[in-house]
Amino acid sequence: MTDIAIRARQEDIAFQEKLYNDPNPTRRGLHRARREWIENHLRFYVAAGSKVIEVGVGCGVFTRFLSDLGASTIAVDINQSFLDGVAGLRGVSVRNADATQGLGCEDRDLVLCSEVLEHVPPSQSQEMLMQLAKALRPGGTLILTTPQRFATVELVARLFKFRPVLAVARMIYGTAEELGHTNLLTKRELKRQIFKTGLQIKEERIFGFYLPVLAEFGGGIGARVLKYAGQVISRIPIVRGLIWTQAYVLSKPTQS
Repeated sequence: MTDIAIRARQEDIAFQEKLYNDPNPTRRGLHRARREWIENHLRFYVAAGSKVIEVGVGCGVFTRFLSDLGASTIAVDINQSFLDGVAGLRGVSVRNADATQGLGCEDRDLVLCSEVLEHVPPSQSQEMLMQLAKALRPGGTLILTTPQRFATVELVARLFKFRPVLAVARMIYGTAEELGHTNLLTKRELKRQIFKTGLQIKEERIFGFYLPVLAEFGGGIGARVLKYAGQVISRIPIVRGLIWTQAYVLSKPTQS
């Protein structure tokens, strides 16, 4: 592997890891809340020997968690550097593949797909969900998370495609990045696609509220205010679309 390739791999993984250890308490909390929700559900649905597919490995935080649970996991990603970061973990095999083209296996107990769907071309969104459903055994579980289309985080991030805005944001906040999300769905849009897969919604939740000034300069107090505000807003239909993450536990019906 060349020095350039090694550096690219390290930068890819470091960026993902930073999300969970951001010095800003609000930004850190947004990602840790999602991680905690997913890990709690993995503990419930995954036992030693469970057959799992993780689609979208990132820095490998969930791959390592699944390994610790004793699952037999196939880690799928189109970014080889992410796969290299988890290769060799106990019970984990890696597969460089495009999940919209099929996962190459079926009869899995659980599929995990966290923060991947928003990176898929909109024209392939439905097909990817169909492939995830196809990989499950009857009665199997899909854990799925993706941002809401009109979440405040996403609305702010869209402004960063304008370079002057991005430059000003970096000057004010220190760090600011485009998210690269090309397939943002509302809950209604995503549920319509879920319905076409035949999967059933067992549980759903939204969480993670962000306001730029309060989030960036409010410190720990600001983070607590935003967490409480998010809990309130999530119960109000007209504004709940401002919450960042939509999370689902989906089940494949058993055959009669």
